[in-house]
Amino acid sequence: MKKILLISTIAIGALSFQACQTADKKSSTLKDSVGGDTTMVNGNHVTGSESTQSGLDESGSTFLRKAAVGGIMEVEASKIAIKNASNQEVKNFAAKMLEDHSKANAELKELARNKKVITPEALPADDQIHIDAMKKLTGAEFDKHYIGMMVTDHDKTVALFKEGSANRDADLKQWATKTLSVIEEHDEIAKKIALSLK
Repeated sequence: MKKILLISTIAIGALSFQACQTADKKSSTLKDSVGGDTTMVNGNHVTGSESTQSGLDESGSTFLRKAAVGGIMEVEASKIAIKNASNQEVKNFAAKMLEDHSKANAELKELARNKKVITPEALPADDQIHIDAMKKLTGAEFDKHYIGMMVTDHDKTVALFKEGSANRDADLKQWATKTLSVIEEHDEIAKKIALSLK
């Protein structure tokens, strides 16, 4: 009888010890994920958020990431347009887009590197599916799709860059303001071409 009592006491003690350890693990995990006081940057565990590390606020970091995806999308779509478009005006516009956005993307990468913000190098899956589908379009069908996409995208991008040009970081603000004027010009041209294609 004493043996059984001893074994059950040891078993209860072991279970209590295990439960305490599990609770400690859960609470420490909760602190990290809720507090957001630790982050991975370039595979290294660092204290403080990325925005503290970079000197940018969260809206500045978010702006750079969104602008990077938008820039990649414009370049990829324009490469297809140069091949698949039938309208010369559309081809010319695509060539201008490729040149201007390639330059802006390089500047963005440099700015992000200086600010220690990691930006995407490739498109999200949904955008990549759209790009792959565009490769199958040709002629007038492609022209209308591409220009319609450019009008929609540039309206959104103008709004995004207006936010960026109001950021408190001087370098980001200067780059966003300069690039905004180029994007507004693209928006204007895309809308004119869209009217001529109807």
